[in-house]
Amino acid sequence: MRLSSEVRLTALVAVITIGFAAVDIWWAPASNIGLDPRSWIEFAKIMALLCVLFVGMKGIERRLSADTSKPGRSISYAAESLRWMIVNAALFIPLGFASVYFMYLAAATDRPLMDPMLAQLDGMLGFRWLSFLALMNAHPAVAKALVFAYAALGTQLPLLFIVLGFLDRLRLTEFMATLAVSSALTAIGLAFVPAAGAHAYFQPAAADFSNFTHAGFGHMHELMKIRSGEAMSLLVTRAEGLVTFPSYHTALGIIVTYALRKKPFIAWPIGTLNAVMLVSTLPEGGHYLTDVVAGAAIGAASCWAVWATQAIESPKQLRVSAER
Repeated sequence: MRLSSEVRLTALVAVITIGFAAVDIWWAPASNIGLDPRSWIEFAKIMALLCVLFVGMKGIERRLSADTSKPGRSISYAAESLRWMIVNAALFIPLGFASVYFMYLAAATDRPLMDPMLAQLDGMLGFRWLSFLALMNAHPAVAKALVFAYAALGTQLPLLFIVLGFLDRLRLTEFMATLAVSSALTAIGLAFVPAAGAHAYFQPAAADFSNFTHAGFGHMHELMKIRSGEAMSLLVTRAEGLVTFPSYHTALGIIVTYALRKKPFIAWPIGTLNAVMLVSTLPEGGHYLTDVVAGAAIGAASCWAVWATQAIESPKQLRVSAER
């Protein structure tokens, strides 16, 4: 018997989450990065809240199952949509917990930072990061748009959850699977190519990026602390993003846009915004062009992998799923 798309996508997220957890357990005893006990408490609280909300939404659905009135149907549909979002949030939380801990374990290495290599690769592509930063900074309006686009990605995620939860539920689970695959591929890049970022490597004068924020090197204090070998207790909910190579902003921008492809009235403006965001990862995010290229490859590969997971279905089944 063929498994449904929902089941296979959920299984994909679960397998990747378990993989992260297994590596974390194996790696942790040899690392200076431990888990703050409060991380487990906060994790349990969040999961317990999701369970309570799930039961509540399920109860509303059952209570209104025989109500054929328009208000009754509307409330029942809203409860079902919220329940679907809760299920996907329950997939996301363990994935985020395990992958964030992995990120810190991988960053806690005494291997040399590979920024010189990344800068050299940029040069081979004909890209001069300092010159590009100066060009963007010379146009305040452009810089302001780039800063906005870079920060806007964080707002897109909860909005994506809500939009797909109400309008395209299969696509929400598909997004979770794509997020899981991209996290795994990004983790491999982080583990093998430790880097601090272009801001830290080139160290531009403050005047050279006066129209940008400190997002490009806001992680440096945390990164240097981790790499020092000093014992550290990680509170997962207060973790900082440490990934330079590849650019996860780039990968995430691609998979967010891909998740909305069946909703063109949303996908086009979001896609345009994320196209601007890809440019912003260089001066605002402090990424090398090589980071962005790698991030784009990961985003595309993740979308293909999840598409392939669903394409195992027969053509008829796949066509029905695509129309949902």
